[in-house]
Amino acid sequence: MPEFLLQQLIFISTTFVLLLVPGYAFLRAIFHRDQFTPLERFVLSVPISFSLITLSVIALDTFGALLTKQTLLITISAITLQFFVFVLFIKHKCSGQACPSTTFNFSKKQTTLIVMLIMFTTIVKGMFLINTIFPTATDLGHHMFWIEKITAQQKLPNYKKVEIEINEDNTADFTQPQDIADFIVGEHIIFAVIKTLTGQSVVSTFPSLVLFVINIFSVLTIFIFSRRLFARYKYGTHVAILTLLFIGPLWAISGAQAKFVSGGVIGNILGNLLIPATLYFLYRALNTKNSLLLIPTIVLGVTLAYTHHLSTLIFGYTFIFALVGFALLQKDGWQGYKNIFSLFKNYYIIPLILLSLGVLLILAPPSYLDKDAITSSIGAPSKSTRTGVPFEQLMYMLGSARFVFGVIGLLMLSGFAIMKRFGKFNNLGKKNHPTNLYGTVFLLGWGWTLLFMSLTPQLLKVNIISTRIATYGVFPLAILAGLSIIWIVHIIANRKKHSLVMPQFLITIFLFCIIIFVFVSGIRDNATSMNDAPKTNKALQTFHTGDYTSKVFKKQIANNTFWIVKDHNYITSDTWFKVFYAYDYSFPLSRSYFKRYETHPNRETCTREMISAPKSEFAKKCFKSLNIHAVIVNTQEDAGQFLNDDSFSRIYQNDELSVFIKK
Repeated sequence: MPEFLLQQLIFISTTFVLLLVPGYAFLRAIFHRDQFTPLERFVLSVPISFSLITLSVIALDTFGALLTKQTLLITISAITLQFFVFVLFIKHKCSGQACPSTTFNFSKKQTTLIVMLIMFTTIVKGMFLINTIFPTATDLGHHMFWIEKITAQQKLPNYKKVEIEINEDNTADFTQPQDIADFIVGEHIIFAVIKTLTGQSVVSTFPSLVLFVINIFSVLTIFIFSRRLFARYKYGTHVAILTLLFIGPLWAISGAQAKFVSGGVIGNILGNLLIPATLYFLYRALNTKNSLLLIPTIVLGVTLAYTHHLSTLIFGYTFIFALVGFALLQKDGWQGYKNIFSLFKNYYIIPLILLSLGVLLILAPPSYLDKDAITSSIGAPSKSTRTGVPFEQLMYMLGSARFVFGVIGLLMLSGFAIMKRFGKFNNLGKKNHPTNLYGTVFLLGWGWTLLFMSLTPQLLKVNIISTRIATYGVFPLAILAGLSIIWIVHIIANRKKHSLVMPQFLITIFLFCIIIFVFVSGIRDNATSMNDAPKTNKALQTFHTGDYTSKVFKKQIANNTFWIVKDHNYITSDTWFKVFYAYDYSFPLSRSYFKRYETHPNRETCTREMISAPKSEFAKKCFKSLNIHAVIVNTQEDAGQFLNDDSFSRIYQNDELSVFIKK
């Protein structure tokens, strides 16, 4: 077998084992095999596996163990085998609501439709990634730098970087390492583990392929969650299938979907897996009064806190909104809360898990839990980009049809819940209720949280870029859109005394218009999001340059005697340079976009002057005080000023870039 094919086989098999087996063993060890259908076990194994690996690696690093291939293999294997041993010796009971009912018993036609939707989802996303999977995205480059650091140092990184400061005498110097709040360790662990075990280079398709798998399982998680939410509703299966349509093949590229996969928006992709998975287990724990279901809820929730601060904030607000909704909508007074607290009464294992995870949080708190990071994210919006997304723009971002029907579903469910709270619909059969109280408050909490955070973040004191928050609305709105359509059809087509509320031909026209609106909106979004054939040649030139300079200057970089400055305006995928050097997050220094020097008057200008005017006295001071010995620029745009400067020599040139060293 050719070496390349063998490497890919090892990568694929290792990735699927890591993402499926530990979680599957966990579910089989903790729960009776009939508490989850085979589809649920398969889907939920991924977020559970991700959580177990992430928390295990954090614990290893906290107690000083090196993250070598042997250490990771032994740890992950031991945890997985331990759960399988539990399966052999511990017998769990399964009775009442804890056991599966006919919730996931689909007809042949429904099964065929579900399989087709999943296939189309994978195909549409895959077609987009064919043209975009080449590793050029800026965000992905930043993340891969930290993965290189983890695998090279065999320990989790301190998220710090040095910055340039200008002294009073107009000389430049480096600051002490400064904390970076933009990165969180959970975003990088699974990639570092895969790289360590398989030897895959991060400058490849491997990161995007892992994100692609996670994104597909996020879609499936939403599907099984929606089916559970509407388990007692007689049209619950139809709602789940429509939800899969809204989150799967339609709008499969834009927003928090395939574009985020190729763009390397790791935190958002992982957050959209962990948030619904956590809500799923919490909902089932409350709905079935099963304390054991709180174990995966807690594990997933803590993992979320270690993975992405924005996702954690959204989950926190969702939980608060749901709690407020429960207080307002439940009729049982103290008894309603008593039923919830009773979940903690009989299982000593839950306090032990809370204690152990609490100790971990104390010993290795997430990097964003510091004063500066918190104050920069919580409070009144500090920039125009953080004051909310205009309503029309939000509708366009989230897909017009999905947004319209999602908001209709949110309003209908809110109205229904309020009327039910005050005694209306008491004579309505359970099968005609869309979901129970717990499902209602979770859906309303999730939906209203993201609408408020996207449109009016100042009300919730959220100081984060509003467009980043808005993309999270895709998943709850997909569920609510599926519910609203089925609910509307159910209402207008309801038979009473053998007559229709509306004439049959009007119902047919109405349904036809809905179908056209949904499919045209979703397919058009996919079509406009498709990219042309990739232009990878310029990125390849960047990678060649990075590989060459990292080898030539290896000793100087390692000894901290050599710094490089490069341009960000005219070099394609220039953030990937730092992946080749894997030294400091600020290495190499970068001349930023020109407008940033104008919009930020206090910004240092050394990086701009060293490339734009290397002969100037200020630039010479910067070269000397910052110990800059090499420059990487676009040949056509910036090579001229260095070719005309006798103090520089060109040592490398390819089709795009030139490397100069200072004599």
